Amino acid sequence: MNRSNVSPRVSVVLATVLLALLGTASAQLPGRLTLEPAAGVVASSVTATASGLEPGTRVALVWESANASWNVTDEGRFLGVSAEQTLTPLSEGVVGADGTVAFTFQVPEDFGYMHNVFVVAGDETVARQGFTVLPQLTVNPTSGPVGTPITVTLTGVGYTFWQLAWHLLYDSAHTGWLSAITTRGTATAVIPATGAVGPHSLQVLSGTHPVPYLNQQQAPTFNPNVPTVLAATFVITGGDAVLPGAPEAQALPRAPFLPEPAGAGPSLVLDYGSGTVGSEIGVHGEGFSAGAEVELGWTTTRGNDIISGLVDATLDLGSVTATAAGTFDMRLATPDDLGGGHTLLATVGDVSASARYTITPSVAAVTPSVVAPTGDITITIKGVGWSDTANIYTLVMDNGYLGYGCGVNSQGDVTIHLKAPGQPGVHYVDLYPSIYRGVITAPGAPPAPRLEPGQDASLLPGANGTFLQLPMLNWVDHPGEELPAFRLSFEVRQ
Repeated sequence: MNRSNVSPRVSVVLATVLLALLGTASAQLPGRLTLEPAAGVVASSVTATASGLEPGTRVALVWESANASWNVTDEGRFLGVSAEQTLTPLSEGVVGADGTVAFTFQVPEDFGYMHNVFVVAGDETVARQGFTVLPQLTVNPTSGPVGTPITVTLTGVGYTFWQLAWHLLYDSAHTGWLSAITTRGTATAVIPATGAVGPHSLQVLSGTHPVPYLNQQQAPTFNPNVPTVLAATFVITGGDAVLPGAPEAQALPRAPFLPEPAGAGPSLVLDYGSGTVGSEIGVHGEGFSAGAEVELGWTTTRGNDIISGLVDATLDLGSVTATAAGTFDMRLATPDDLGGGHTLLATVGDVSASARYTITPSVAAVTPSVVAPTGDITITIKGVGWSDTANIYTLVMDNGYLGYGCGVNSQGDVTIHLKAPGQPGVHYVDLYPSIYRGVITAPGAPPAPRLEPGQDASLLPGANGTFLQLPMLNWVDHPGEELPAFRLSFEVRQ
């Protein structure tokens, strides 16, 4: 028996050939592949032994997975998950005189659940076996005062319909869900330590539905080889509460401006391509007639999804006079409007120039910052968007999910009024992007509903995006627009 853990040297040509071999995956293969163990967490060691092969043959050990991505249309509609099959060489070796060859490899940091492992000789698949990537939960640190940021890391998250979501519970309260589509199977969330001094439980439960499925051992999709509940403990110690950073520091950084392709007519240049409501935009225009009165406009969306429908609109931002050279320079505040892409227009008669600009979300501090037990508090978010993936923000207080606020009908403004808890001390509000609606067409999803003319699939029963109307705790995995998460705090004082 030959043993090898040699670094892969499989060529691009061989990798291309391997893609064609998957059609033989269900065929009877000449060799046999055993994996020890047959399941494990990311980075654990595995020994793969192939037998029944032709002595002296050079073979490669190949890992099957997928390139998964969120499927969001240019119009902002959420359509679930798309995935393309991938093959990655793990190692290679030469079959010994006894017809066997062995490899050792570490489980890749990859999507969880079942993966095919192939042994390939030339353009032929000669052996195959399945390996299960198991989920693993870690928290860091494991102790600290109230407000300590706890990094929760879950590896082995899947990408198919029944495997793409895990739910986080803190002291048995539902905090939100963990996905890892764009982070390739690894979900990371940072939550504040909340509650009294002493131990606190963290649990993750697998399940796609908007609430955790508590008895998955009785579900038709249950796999006894994969745990459905994992747990950890965090101990709150004494000491001053750890407070979050300033709200304005938690917004996305401003993006550079991307000019329109140069043309013969007038043009606009902005000093930034994005910003929060109220942030200043420097505007430079050129190519206009000398002394012309330049009308400024701002494209947006008005209405709502429920009653009136959404319509395009253009707002009047006033005018500016061009210089004798046909230029102008001005500064304006980012309009208090819906988040997402807008167009700034500069028009003289039938001639106009345009520039794209994106409003990104921002949040104000909780008001008041100190409140009596059960007193009133207000949270305000600006720049909430209109698309399936941007028009709501979800609110978590002290690691318990309360609900969401929608900004479409209020031009991106979400103002939430709540009662403060009765327990004195520092309390925490987390605001996460989410998915408002859509149709989930992930691999393994139930069939999409049959549509009649004019029907909106996202409003029908079935596997739709309302399954995911939850805080996206691994918010960097949010589909569609890049959106920030925010953490605020306030104090309840007698």
